[in-house]
Amino acid sequence: MTESLEERQRRVKRHLRHGPPDAEDQTRITLYLQAVKGLNASVLAKLEWQPVDWLPYRFLHGQYYREMELSTLLGRATQWSSQPMIYMEAATLSMDLWSRTEAARYLPGFFEVDERFYGYLALSHAFMSVIRFLPMLPPSMDLDSDPFLSALKAIEDENGRQIQTQIRMLKDLDAGLSRQERERIVEEQRERVEGSFAELLGLLGQPAGATIERGDA
Repeated sequence: MTESLEERQRRVKRHLRHGPPDAEDQTRITLYLQAVKGLNASVLAKLEWQPVDWLPYRFLHGQYYREMELSTLLGRATQWSSQPMIYMEAATLSMDLWSRTEAARYLPGFFEVDERFYGYLALSHAFMSVIRFLPMLPPSMDLDSDPFLSALKAIEDENGRQIQTQIRMLKDLDAGLSRQERERIVEEQRERVEGSFAELLGLLGQPAGATIERGDA
């Protein structure tokens, strides 16, 4: 029987009671987060070249550069694994992420204020609200003394600041959608991200090359 996202979170939490992630899990986490941020930056980049109202542009412009900055910071803080299978796993997770979230549909052409743009905002919000590692760490763990954990904290702190603006945009954006349609899109995007995140959590603490059942949130 496939584990739920919550079950996998509890298992990882038990695993991390013994200490911070090792090199293999650090590599898995970093490559997954870099895939997420690379996907997000690919979409945000095109907003630099199209007319957008000033307030959403200022927010999305800032998000674009912070995504790249924090991805680089995490990479520098990571103890990289020497096991090739870890990188093969990461490539598979990245392909699953792009497929599961249908990210390619947000890349062609300019955005209009419509269902597609609203779907992207909901996806970006799901990335920041679902993909969280700090709640799985023991409260007593000193995050500032470990470069990797400190970088994770910087990412999740920044996500927390951006989430409030995202919620406001999702609530106030006039994309010609009913409240029911908005709620459906937000829930669908959250389920997609939860399923992807469950795939990563299923690998943490496992030997390289382990076969993990597909995580369907």
